[in-house]
Amino acid sequence: MSVEPVPRRSSVQSVDRALQILEVIASQGGSATLSELATRTSLPAATTHRLLKTMTAKGYAVQLRNRSYGLGEKLVPLGEAAARRRGR
Repeated sequence: MSVEPVPRRSSVQSVDRALQILEVIASQGGSATLSELATRTSLPAATTHRLLKTMTAKGYAVQLRNRSYGLGEKLVPLGEAAARRRGR
């Protein structure tokens, strides 16, 4: 009896989800509520919140005064590096 190999994923689910959240924040003009993010990404609110807490702790997202989430300052040097590379 042979066992078929499990297909390998081409991506890491948590990274895909985190990037999807950042893309939604950007598409919403730079800020979005937890509810909006969960709805737009089709992720459970608890999962969305855990990912946002991690990204906030690392500086890639920020929680704003109105409790919505925005893009964090750590994204700026990444964008600048990408722009410099593109300009070559």
